[in-house]
Amino acid sequence: MTTVSRKLLIAFASTDGKAVDGHFGSCEKFYIYRLDAEQIDHIEVRNAEGGRGSEKNSFRAQIIKDCQLMFCASIGGPAAAKVIRAGIHPLKSKDNPSIDAQLLELQQRVSSGALPPWLAKHMGQEDYFNERFSALE
Repeated sequence: MTTVSRKLLIAFASTDGKAVDGHFGSCEKFYIYRLDAEQIDHIEVRNAEGGRGSEKNSFRAQIIKDCQLMFCASIGGPAAAKVIRAGIHPLKSKDNPSIDAQLLELQQRVSSGALPPWLAKHMGQEDYFNERFSALE
């Protein structure tokens, strides 16, 4: 397997910086982390207060547009569409897990190569589907 060492930038909607408990549309801050198979770094906290009315969700998507993933407790359909259009994959976390737990779980998946194809591509991992299918022939 050929792997290029790339890092993920991840945003967490959180009220306290510890749990994934923020609603995308109302959280005041996004906690930003960078992750790869070997390391997890807290990068910064971004203020999500800005934009009014229908512009609020666009503003929030823009301030995290450099992230590949965004974890939140909940997000509405129109807001999710804006996040996806900004190139971010939104993920809802049930039961307010800790940010640390989410990061460790994601890091384990990155280390094992058990990623969805779009994320594996971003991480520089080869797609094994062609290799598997050619072996079946």
